[in-house]
Amino acid sequence: MTNTTTYTISDLAREFDLTTRAIRFYEDLGLLQPERSGPGGRNRVYSIRDRTRLKLTLRAKRMGLSLT
Repeated sequence: MTNTTTYTISDLAREFDLTTRAIRFYEDLGLLQPERSGPGGRNRVYSIRDRTRLKLTLRAKRMGLSLT
């Protein structure tokens, strides 16, 4: 069975108490790879995998690891 739960950038920002700009920064670094939808691909659609990667990234950052 596949899990089709998806999240918007606002969902993740709210859940992890981040700005949407911070999430886009992680995306620019290649840490997150959302699908695109809507006109011109303007809407980001984050998967469970993206959510987990964000959670692990924030945990590593709290432990003092660099994003690089």
